[in-house]
Amino acid sequence: MKPETPERWPGGSLARLLLVGLVLNALLILPAWWRDGAIGSVWLAPEAWLLPALLALFPAGRAGRATGFVVAILLAFLIVAGAFDGLVRSVLGRPLNVFVDPLMLRAGFHLIEGSVGWWAALLASVLVALAAVAVAWGVWRLLRIAVAVGPGIATATASLAFVFGLAGAFQMLPGTASQLLAMAATQAGQLEETREARSRLLRAESDPAFAARPLPGLAGRDVYVVYIESYGESLIDQPRYAGRIRPLLERWSGRLEAAGLHALSGRLEAPIRGGQSWLSHATVLSGLPIDSQLWYRMLLARDIDLLTDDFRATGHRTVKLAPAIVDDWPEGKQLGFDRVFAAADLNYQGPRLGWVTMPDEFTLHAFSERIRPRIDAPVYAQFALISSHWPWTPVIEPTPDPARIDEGRVYERWRGAGGDPFALLFDPPAQREAYLDSVEYALTVTFEWARRLPDDALLLVLGDHQPTSLIAGRDAGRAVPVHAISGDRGLLAGFERRGFAPGLLPPPADEVAGLERLRHWLREDFGRE
Repeated sequence: MKPETPERWPGGSLARLLLVGLVLNALLILPAWWRDGAIGSVWLAPEAWLLPALLALFPAGRAGRATGFVVAILLAFLIVAGAFDGLVRSVLGRPLNVFVDPLMLRAGFHLIEGSVGWWAALLASVLVALAAVAVAWGVWRLLRIAVAVGPGIATATASLAFVFGLAGAFQMLPGTASQLLAMAATQAGQLEETREARSRLLRAESDPAFAARPLPGLAGRDVYVVYIESYGESLIDQPRYAGRIRPLLERWSGRLEAAGLHALSGRLEAPIRGGQSWLSHATVLSGLPIDSQLWYRMLLARDIDLLTDDFRATGHRTVKLAPAIVDDWPEGKQLGFDRVFAAADLNYQGPRLGWVTMPDEFTLHAFSERIRPRIDAPVYAQFALISSHWPWTPVIEPTPDPARIDEGRVYERWRGAGGDPFALLFDPPAQREAYLDSVEYALTVTFEWARRLPDDALLLVLGDHQPTSLIAGRDAGRAVPVHAISGDRGLLAGFERRGFAPGLLPPPADEVAGLERLRHWLREDFGRE
């Protein structure tokens, strides 16, 4: 590794090493501040000084260049991974998992593409790649400067950095923490969780508890599972949201009761936070916690019976309403659906509303008016509603007369509304208000639709996950509200036994079961006459 020309750096070896250490230290601790959600959570990363100093003591030549290259790649990876760790924690509320999270890059591209266009998604991808390359190049340049340091200063610096590192490791020096060791410990934990999840999924393939089973208690009845995008318990518990959501749920409790419907509500813990709704959907279908794209793909590839198989064995037709899907989706068949109604299948002729292809109200209306009447059998239908999906703009109002919904032209007045979705990124209060408005809309149109359902149907309305940390806060949990609704009170007896409360307001709960329990509850409650 060829050093920088010494005379270009006035002040001698100490100034050069000080410069390298300060820059590398900043590059390492800034992602840590984002990760921890607190400026000043750490001030000193000992490896920022230790590794360059050790490199300066390494013999020159081919071995020295190879070692320099390895150190540069290691530090660049640590910096970039630290930044992505902060991003994943902010959005999904969990640490980065380098073993499975690269599979999310495609989903991220499509999210940006759907919100602001293909060119914006491409530009964002190119900028991220260029930023990673720039970090690697910058680290390499810094290390070239460091290797010109004299052995005396390098030895002293390495010794001092090592002592500081030990003190930080034993929590004897506040503000000092090795980011390399922290990342290694986190990823070791993620690896162990990944191995456990894989073993659990493999065991399910031969476990009788997951084998398809008829549900005679639901024979002849329609069963609907409606997911409200980003509908989490924070809306009920946090004062900034509860002031509007709790009264809304209480009002609709009375309206449903007046319509002859009974409702019970509780909470279940989703496997994810902030995004990847399909993982929650797969969790309910499989009865297994599916919390990563890797397990989702593995679920599709394995011969594991699903909730759709239970309903098919009961005599139901299984359908999925998926207005967010705009491309081919072969996974629908793999997940056991007889028919998937994607965006193009719903005959929506209104305007696209930002990322949202069509309003939730239209999706529900299209099912009741055009899809359900054509199916001559009981139906298990899963709805993946999207009006409350990020970026929460524009927010529209419910249509007073459902007969006017037709093919969606009634929404023309909302064409081009909502402004620039990226503007909300720099205005957190406005983003939270738009989120609240959109969930309020989604709940309103869902409960209004519920009033027109057959009396003997079972409707489950639930959130797919909590929103991002910016909306819910870093300390928010993963629980989501679950509402069981039916005109037949007997269908809700199992939910009542498990602590669900009357009405649409979920009670507080110290311990919350996982969302994967929902399939097993249905099998326990309705798997026998």
